[in-house]
Amino acid sequence: MTDRADSRRMRVLVVSLGRRGGVTEYGYLMTKALAQQCDVAAITSSGAENRERWEELAIPHLEVKTFSGVISMLISAFAFWRFAQMRKFAREFRPDAIYYPGGHAWKPILGFILPRSAITVLTVHDPELHSGEDTLSFRLLAAVNRLRVYGYVLLNRAQLPAFIAKHHLPPTSVRVIPLGVFDGYTDAVKPLAQWDGLAQLEPLTGRFALFVGRIQRYKGIDTLLAAYSTLPADERIPLVIAGAGEFSAAEKQLLESLPGAEIHVVNRWLSDAELASIVSAARFVVLPYSSATQSGVIPLASVFGVPAIASDTGGLAEQVVDGETGLLFAVGDTVALARDLTRAYAMSEAEYSAMSLRAQEFARDHWSWSELAGQLLDFFDTLRPDRQADR
Repeated sequence: MTDRADSRRMRVLVVSLGRRGGVTEYGYLMTKALAQQCDVAAITSSGAENRERWEELAIPHLEVKTFSGVISMLISAFAFWRFAQMRKFAREFRPDAIYYPGGHAWKPILGFILPRSAITVLTVHDPELHSGEDTLSFRLLAAVNRLRVYGYVLLNRAQLPAFIAKHHLPPTSVRVIPLGVFDGYTDAVKPLAQWDGLAQLEPLTGRFALFVGRIQRYKGIDTLLAAYSTLPADERIPLVIAGAGEFSAAEKQLLESLPGAEIHVVNRWLSDAELASIVSAARFVVLPYSSATQSGVIPLASVFGVPAIASDTGGLAEQVVDGETGLLFAVGDTVALARDLTRAYAMSEAEYSAMSLRAQEFARDHWSWSELAGQLLDFFDTLRPDRQADR
């Protein structure tokens, strides 16, 4: 890393305006780690689901009301007093770097009103839009978020060459820093019997395979169900599918074609504590995605020693060491997935314990937020105007 020991502590303004989901948690955990290594201030949404934890950070902090839908988003663009408030807060802090943990609809406006003397860095969570999200509105949002950006953070190496080529970027302006461990709410874990709507899963603790997350087309639930349907009836392991969203017609048909199978569906949004509780209770997490930048599920599961069974796409292949911390299978290959499900549940307790321990060790060695924050600060250093002769 660049030696910052003899220089003034860097001043970083984090702008994390998401309200819920993994990007919001990512922003909080990265900010918490940055605060141990530099001077940090943050602008966050008053509607953030992790609002209380932001308030606990001993840093300059401004909360602003954001929006909750398309109409309120359009109206919010005319809330000039909010932007004036953010501009004043930022100018008083005098940042060297402005860091966006994820994109936001306000990013184009903020790019013009926040201090232009500061370098601006954006973490791009999905360099390639997923199936179902590759629409004009999503492409436009991604494009405007790239305005006035000095540097980009990607979460995996697999998508780095294409991202650089597509946007005609110098390689020095992009850095790969993987997703860290989402362990901020592990202390809130409770037995499933103590959660409304999850109590029926308590008898399955330590035995079930878990798909958890938003129900979306690219998540490959149809692949999971198709693979599951090929297992002999007496070898079908308990399967839990948990998350908000609407199942496709094909997924609904597959679910209906498996009467009597031990499949449990929890079709709603899970709180952070519920998410951690259900992951910690699983035997394996299953990620049959058709495409993926990365997954917050795998690092979280690894904290609890829960191995992953995942498709070898994008960043997932960088998060799972096949045969050591989990199992990988080819994208869309239902035969291979069925084989991995059978293999996983045929493991002896000694084999499972070894894989569980290795998953925990891998998370500790590769996904420490302190280490990742240090990498981010090093990236900021390399982007400073005095280091960029061509700027």
